[in-house]
Amino acid sequence: MNAGQFIIPALLAALCLLPAADPLAAAKPEVTVVAVPVPEKKPEPERYLDKAIDPATYIVGPGDRFLITFYGADTEPVEVEVLPEGVVAIPNVGEVRLGQVTLEEAKERISQQLQSKFRTRAVGVTLSRLRLFKVSVTGGVEEPGAVVVSASDRVSDAVTLAGGLVRKASQRNIRLVESGGDTVYADLAYFNATGCLDRNPYLHEGQVIFVPIVSDSLNTVEIYGAVNQADIFEFKRGDRISDLLYLGFGPAVDADLENAVLVRFSGDSQEKTSLKVDVGRILADTGCPENLILMPDDRLFLRAIAGYHRKEQVTVSGEVTYPGVYPIEDDCRTVNELIARAGGILETASLTEAQMVRQPRWFVGGRTSFDWLLELEPDKLDDFELQYLKTRSAGQARQVAIDFNKLVGENRLEFDVPLRNGDRIHIPPKSYAVTVLGRVVNPGEVPYRKHQNVNYYIHLAGGFGYKADKKDIRIIKVNTGSIVKPDDKTPIEMGDRIMVPQTTGTDWWGLVKDAGVFLANVATIYVVIERAIE
Repeated sequence: MNAGQFIIPALLAALCLLPAADPLAAAKPEVTVVAVPVPEKKPEPERYLDKAIDPATYIVGPGDRFLITFYGADTEPVEVEVLPEGVVAIPNVGEVRLGQVTLEEAKERISQQLQSKFRTRAVGVTLSRLRLFKVSVTGGVEEPGAVVVSASDRVSDAVTLAGGLVRKASQRNIRLVESGGDTVYADLAYFNATGCLDRNPYLHEGQVIFVPIVSDSLNTVEIYGAVNQADIFEFKRGDRISDLLYLGFGPAVDADLENAVLVRFSGDSQEKTSLKVDVGRILADTGCPENLILMPDDRLFLRAIAGYHRKEQVTVSGEVTYPGVYPIEDDCRTVNELIARAGGILETASLTEAQMVRQPRWFVGGRTSFDWLLELEPDKLDDFELQYLKTRSAGQARQVAIDFNKLVGENRLEFDVPLRNGDRIHIPPKSYAVTVLGRVVNPGEVPYRKHQNVNYYIHLAGGFGYKADKKDIRIIKVNTGSIVKPDDKTPIEMGDRIMVPQTTGTDWWGLVKDAGVFLANVATIYVVIERAIE
């Protein structure tokens, strides 16, 4: 037998081992595999306890995990989970039923089962992880539906997970409907005001949270006056006066606790009755008879004690020995007494330029007729309203007319002025200057010199400029801000301002335009009359 007899059978055997060719392979289209990205699972938010778990009240449920530790042995701790049927399966021990029992009882059952199996070993049982479950949140929330919560979450947590409350959603009458039909109420407004945990209960399986929608104006209770937060609150059946006080964060420190008034409607009529309320007694004993149960649309008013801890103070600044803020007291009620309290005037002080500024008494905030006038166009104001507007505008923070030279320099007490809360006195250093403004060649400050008139200072400023109105010069007095029309004998004091205005001239083009309009109107009237006569 030759070599070919051996080679040919070997080749045939090798070919048989190759995969058979698919006759339809050439006809099949080429398939491209595209990897579709799988969206990442959103991680569960971390759960934080608001306080330690109470074994006597915590109810164990499916999903809770226990860590079992064997002391005094080389045995690893074992972690077991409560199964959906309410049991835990412990290796080498068996099942322990824990359905609807407290944590305290669950730990006792597990320990007894382990002790019966391992009599010589000390065993520790602890709750290692809380279960997660779903509750439904419906009604006035942004995203109604099921949310995942833990056994340590409260009603407020579930509402937050559902997007929060809508604008008209109830905060005080949120219902928790149990699987058996029982209803528990949550009051988040009261919880936020007082921190009372009973008004924001824990959650458990099978509950449905319903948030009702409430009216803006009816079925409310209100509190006003000397309270820390006056407001309108949703009415909740069973509320008492003390609850309304807690919602308003309690009375203010200046509240007259003995003379509060509760205003109540009489049935469905518009008639109202007023009841005197001793708030101090109610807060001292919430069980007293005066702590009345509230009715819808009740209003509680707390008066403030007049003048309670009135803080009156004034400010003195500038060239005094001790500038700063001073209280108005029995021995410090006038300007002269205040300057003495501040250590007196320094030698560098300019009494001529000293000023006293105060807020006017009419300025008490809110919208007044003055605010209304400010919104009108100037051409819509009559002469009286325009003058009133100018006067009040100048008086928003007005200077007090006081002659410090006579009061302090000459000690003439008839020029003394009583102090008011908020007064500000400024004693500047001597400027040795007078300011010349307006139509002069070189406007600005010029050196002050005693017994010189207005023409002297205009001359120092380079004289009158282009279009200067020489007949309408004004002086703005430094200590009062008043405007004076001077003559050659008018005294100029250090710090005064001299204003030289521009001449207005005659608007000839405006006169021609107005005359043209007038003549055109006359011609039109003439044509109309003439046609009417024809």
